[in-house]
Amino acid sequence: MTEAQMNVGDTSPPLYRGDDAPRPLPFPGIVTASHYVMPNFATMDWHRVTPEQVEANIRSLGDPGDALNEEIMLYVHVPYCKSFCHYCNFNRYHYPRQDEERLERYTDYLIKEIDWYLRQPYVQARRFTAIYVGGGSPSTLPLGALDRLSSHLAKVVPGYDRIEKSFTGEPRTLRRPGMIQLLKDHGWNRITFGIETLDPVIHRKIGRLDTREDVDSVFDQIRGLGVDAETCVDIMFDLPGQTLDGFAAELTELVETYDPAEIDAFSTIYLPYRPLHKMIMDGRVEQPGSAWQLIAMREHLYDFLLSRGYHNTIAETYSKNPLRSQYQTAHCARQDIIGVGCAARGNVKDMVSINPDKVDDWQDNIDRRGISSETLQSIGRDGVLDRIMVMFPRYKELAKDLLDRFVDLPDHERVLGVLAEHVAAGVVEEEADRYVVNKLGVLWHANLQTDYLRHTLNANGEQIMAHLTEASSNFDNVNRFSVTPQTVYIKEHDAEFPRLMK
Repeated sequence: MTEAQMNVGDTSPPLYRGDDAPRPLPFPGIVTASHYVMPNFATMDWHRVTPEQVEANIRSLGDPGDALNEEIMLYVHVPYCKSFCHYCNFNRYHYPRQDEERLERYTDYLIKEIDWYLRQPYVQARRFTAIYVGGGSPSTLPLGALDRLSSHLAKVVPGYDRIEKSFTGEPRTLRRPGMIQLLKDHGWNRITFGIETLDPVIHRKIGRLDTREDVDSVFDQIRGLGVDAETCVDIMFDLPGQTLDGFAAELTELVETYDPAEIDAFSTIYLPYRPLHKMIMDGRVEQPGSAWQLIAMREHLYDFLLSRGYHNTIAETYSKNPLRSQYQTAHCARQDIIGVGCAARGNVKDMVSINPDKVDDWQDNIDRRGISSETLQSIGRDGVLDRIMVMFPRYKELAKDLLDRFVDLPDHERVLGVLAEHVAAGVVEEEADRYVVNKLGVLWHANLQTDYLRHTLNANGEQIMAHLTEASSNFDNVNRFSVTPQTVYIKEHDAEFPRLMK
């Protein structure tokens, strides 16, 4: 099956919508929330790697060999935001309103860390496919800083003019005079931003302060200036107080009003250390709907967008382009990633790292060593297999020849066993040369991910998975969240739990 063939429209009757829907439950323990917990990121005890081991791993980038991937992308993290959304779990800092120089200085250090990586023989031997600037809200950068960063990337990143270049932001800062023109001038060919919801009441409940006027302005400028870039927007569902009919109306309005090239659609994750969950527990915001409604929303999203000419390129992304983006391919563990910036994570060779999550520590490390990471460590080929398999349900296909590269590992048989269970459950289809996640698997892809992730979880990871799992006997319950010993523990020990940092 080619990528262009992945999304032949499914004309079968709805599985979860309507009074007569059969409502299949392919898993005994149901994780209703989609989660993107990377193995060896969220489940590792990062403090166990010694400084000596880190330094040896850093030196290994002087060797162009030992590659598991020949392709590489650059991820650049900008953590600053004008305000914090209640659901956000990414690394972020308040926008320095009285100290714009801080943003200029942050940009200086981004350039320093980029240059360090691009001097390494291992990086020089790889083929660059993409640059992705994420956050936070990179559109909070001063125009001068963004101009310097873009100009520098154009000079030092091989094939800059030809590769995919994504810039993310928030509507109220993306619309600033000169911002869209600057992105056009530097050839950024994917502009992504969060809308999350078009319902103004829900919009305020989740802490969003941008407006429909901001969104209109961004789209108007992109089209008015003739920007040759894909417009990629984020939306969320299963939000507090949101109904299936309300979500369906929002989705229709989004497509008919803005016609974005790509839609990233995320079901809301409710964790006790996020403000949104705490607000629900405290009675300040109402519950989301039942678990059955959540799954019905997920199915409506799939069926509606495929009927409107979108392709489900990865599990939660719908694009007018039948091919996956390079960012999606790398994020789903098919390429190496260089992580630059405060709290950025990366993987090169069989090594993974997360940069310091405090700006001062990140900058101090760059001053001392050129690279900020204090955690770069090998996960071994078994860890690489874990990462590929956990991301397979998002990527939606797994080539058998890729899996065969790990046939010598003890975990290979375990993986084949899980694949066989998924085929039997009807969520994965086996073809001659690959395994493919079908529509039912897309709707339940968090459960597929959990099956591949489970054996890597530490105690805190088990706590999170237990919290995200809902009993099917309670799917009709509109009161989905309650105070339990588990949620109290996570809330009171939030520093121990993994952040889904970019």
